[in-house]
Amino acid sequence: MAKPSPLQVRNIVVAIAAVGAAIWNLSMGGPVWLTAMFGVGCVLAVASAVLNGRGDKA
Repeated sequence: MAKPSPLQVRNIVVAIAAVGAAIWNLSMGGPVWLTAMFGVGCVLAVASAVLNGRGDKA
């Protein structure tokens, strides 16, 4: 398994932070739309990490 690039690591950290923020927001009774925005951010960060890893397989 190849070592992840710094950009992939950053994207994974952002995804984990977004999940944590979404869970915190839900547990504190925050607005649902804000939780949805954190969820979208998490999905985009994971997708970016996956797509950035495909170019290194040449």
